[in-house]
Amino acid sequence: MKKSIAVIGIGRFGSSLVKTLATLKADILVIDTNEEPLKSISQFADREAIADSTKIDALRDLDISHYDCVVVAIGNNIHATIITTINLVELKVPEIIVRVDNADYVPVMNKLGASKVIVPEESSAVSFAHQIVSVNFADYYDIQGDFGIVKIQIRRGYKPKSLIELDSRNKYGVNVVGIIHNGKFFIPKGTDIVEEGDELMVIGAHENLNHFSLSLEK
Repeated sequence: MKKSIAVIGIGRFGSSLVKTLATLKADILVIDTNEEPLKSISQFADREAIADSTKIDALRDLDISHYDCVVVAIGNNIHATIITTINLVELKVPEIIVRVDNADYVPVMNKLGASKVIVPEESSAVSFAHQIVSVNFADYYDIQGDFGIVKIQIRRGYKPKSLIELDSRNKYGVNVVGIIHNGKFFIPKGTDIVEEGDELMVIGAHENLNHFSLSLEK
């Protein structure tokens, strides 16, 4: 099932985020106060809306609370970012992710009720898009072009399997290059077992990594 994501604020970071989310087959709503940014990104989104997110009724009219996740990517307008976050909390949006340009605002946004706060210099849009779509991605590192390395958190209740049984390379085109078990990292063999609570370091193409991640959630 597609994850529905709304992105508020289509600047450089927001545009990059939307483009990557589109490659991951997310259901995307883009919101901005100006029409021009929306025109440049419309081909990557399912819906576009010219709206002022500091007005709670504007967000309510867009049924924003029905989206799985809303990213506030307004950027250097901290007043609009704060008011928008308050509105989203009021509307009971399940997951609210807020971008700020200054790390000093991180605790402020956390106190307002943001699920997560990011500083662009510390988290690229490409990396963050993968973390949003795949709930068990702990970290994502873009390598070059279509490839990346991801740390995948194995969910609670996962039935243990060996790497041979997972057959990640043949089934999904990705390679498990490391396992963190009980806080200790090791380079695995095919007979090593993957258990709940483990973290896997996996390398492969972006789309293949996402498919492999989803398979581990079943």
